[in-house]
Amino acid sequence: MADALTNDFKPLAFALFVMIVLMTLVISIYFSRRVRTAGHYYVAGGGVKWFVNGVAFAGDYLSAASFLGVAGLIAFFGYDGFIYGIGFLAGWIVALFLIAEPLRVMGKYTFADALVSKFKSKRVRLAAAISTLVVSVFYLIPQMVGAGTIIQPLIGLPYWAGVVLVGGIVILIVATAGMVSTTWVQFIKGLLLLIAGVALVIGVLVIAGYNPLDFINYFIQNGSVSPKTGLPQFTGEQFMAPGTKYKDPWDFASLMLALILGTAALPHILIRYYTVPKPSDARKSTVVAIICIGIFYILTLFIGLGTNYFAGQGEFVVNDSNLSAPTLAYFIGGETFFAVISSIAFATILGTVSGLIMAAAGAIAHDIYSEILEKKKSEKSALRVSKLTAVGVGMVAILLGIAMEGENVAYLVGLAFAIAASANIPALIGVLFWKRATEWGIISSIAVGLSSSLLLILISPTFMPTNYIFPLTNPGIVSIALGFLTLIVVSLLTQKWGVGATKPVQA
Repeated sequence: MADALTNDFKPLAFALFVMIVLMTLVISIYFSRRVRTAGHYYVAGGGVKWFVNGVAFAGDYLSAASFLGVAGLIAFFGYDGFIYGIGFLAGWIVALFLIAEPLRVMGKYTFADALVSKFKSKRVRLAAAISTLVVSVFYLIPQMVGAGTIIQPLIGLPYWAGVVLVGGIVILIVATAGMVSTTWVQFIKGLLLLIAGVALVIGVLVIAGYNPLDFINYFIQNGSVSPKTGLPQFTGEQFMAPGTKYKDPWDFASLMLALILGTAALPHILIRYYTVPKPSDARKSTVVAIICIGIFYILTLFIGLGTNYFAGQGEFVVNDSNLSAPTLAYFIGGETFFAVISSIAFATILGTVSGLIMAAAGAIAHDIYSEILEKKKSEKSALRVSKLTAVGVGMVAILLGIAMEGENVAYLVGLAFAIAASANIPALIGVLFWKRATEWGIISSIAVGLSSSLLLILISPTFMPTNYIFPLTNPGIVSIALGFLTLIVVSLLTQKWGVGATKPVQA
């Protein structure tokens, strides 16, 4: 077992880091030769096999929030941290039964394509594009925070340099081969992440000397560690029950609603359904994703509890929840194990950020430039705009990541899920399942869901710790309801008045 984790330069960690980066760039350069059309750039030509897509789903979804944030929240808050993993996983059930196959039939490149398949409206497309941009940017922030955090102990660079480095690499990936390289980067890092999780859990159980059930029972009986280790102290009953982080049951319910509905509303997740050939493949790939993601979140339970269990032993102190898993790896296996786990965590961030920038680039280049502004000069022109957009979005992500240093990444992702669910889920449900939904009902639901979620976050304890106006840290329970209510009321009124009625797309 190693001494305390420091931020100095580590040769082995640096070597593995360089290897991960070079492997990623080789994949991008190789597949860039296959990108000739917008279809190849945005959705890999719709030719991805369902198993590859399912693992890539997991690689895309299991972001810094999962590997760094959720493990950290479990280490610090027990049950309330693990509930993030449960919520993230439960959201895939909604995606499986409600969204997967219908979306594959209706969509082409972007989230907006699915909505305008029912309404031939530039207004609907613009509203969906704006929502995609906002959600993608909010989701990008925690990924960049995770990148800066992991780079510090990995190769000794300061936080801001880590954010810039990750942003630059991802911009290069997306600007070369688009969804083709992004898919394979996500597939590889999805497999690596599962392997890393299993290795960490085996290390925890071997050193602790417990079988899995006895290990959990230890926390039920003993609670968490002394506060001198950097972690808060709770009794066993407190640590393994709700209430350590979320004191207000309404706040807890609001978070769960956001996580469960948010998964099926994330633009970078939705566009991956367009990469498979058939609707049945969309369903199969979702099942594969659920299996991979479910296994991983079980592993995060033991990673988080392992961090808490070893805290206080020797030099093991965790002051940053985002570094729980890497610090645990360093404690168990020294620099070698730390280098492997942290490099995989870095690859995790690369894959997720690539998918998010693809979604944002599609919203600007395809939805706004090509469709709304009708700048369809050529495939070559569309590709150039897409790649330039990817560069611009990546630079914005870098700046925001630097500004949000220190926040727990899983917590930040919870806010992104709330925004996505509030703005996109009512519109998706209306288009897919409600025949009385109208053009203005869809537009209004996106506008109200998006604006209300952002406003409530700004006046909540998240941004106003002392003089907050809205008492919940996650706005989902209010803003999602407002989105659905707006959809219903505006659709019924506009239908009654003969304004914005359903307009089937002309073939």
